[in-house]
Amino acid sequence: MNERIRACLRLEYLFDRFELHLADESAEGSLCAILILIEATDVLGRIDVKRELIKELERQQAKLLHVAHTPQVNAEILNQLLDQQAQLLDQLLRMSTQPGTHLKKHELLNAIRQRASIPGALCAFDLAALHHWLAQPYSERREDFVEWLEPLATIRRANELVIDLIRKSVAPEPRTAEDGFFQLNLDLGTPYQLVRVLLDDNSNVYPEISASKHRVIVRFMRLDRRTGHPYQVNHDVAFELALCQL
Repeated sequence: MNERIRACLRLEYLFDRFELHLADESAEGSLCAILILIEATDVLGRIDVKRELIKELERQQAKLLHVAHTPQVNAEILNQLLDQQAQLLDQLLRMSTQPGTHLKKHELLNAIRQRASIPGALCAFDLAALHHWLAQPYSERREDFVEWLEPLATIRRANELVIDLIRKSVAPEPRTAEDGFFQLNLDLGTPYQLVRVLLDDNSNVYPEISASKHRVIVRFMRLDRRTGHPYQVNHDVAFELALCQL
């Protein structure tokens, strides 16, 4: 629902994909992991992610402290979350450089970044150094990845905690989209952070979601596999909706 959370979701997506390809010992797996790592640094460079995570952690911390003495709150779990937030805030505040700066100073990674946008420009005759690195034993390539990723560890943990708390802030509620269309007007006084739409695995549709401070609109679509053209279904769709507002 805002650019801060969108950046967090993009980073989560990229880090998850990075781990998937990091586990692949093939040269192709390592190449995919490098390209994803470069994408992550580009996301980190577009907005001041460190500052945004600090703001979001402080905001969530204030919210949790506000409900600390509510009878139904599990004090042990709450204190653990507050401790995690405090530790991450301290680590973020002590970071002297912007996250990802070390990767922008790496000559090979910069060469890959510059050529990655050119079709086919990562082949052996264009970037021999890359293919020499890819030919090294997986153990050595993994050591390099661990070294490249370590300075981003705090950013990653803070991002995971922020998104996890927001996702779990409310329980999803059952809804129905009549003829594949659903609209809900929002309370302007509630600072919604994230809209979640949950579907059964066998539903064979996907949601297109548009949201503003006034309303949420969900259209359930299907894809024509022959043409790639999406179209809205004309039958009712049962789903679950969570409007996260932590």
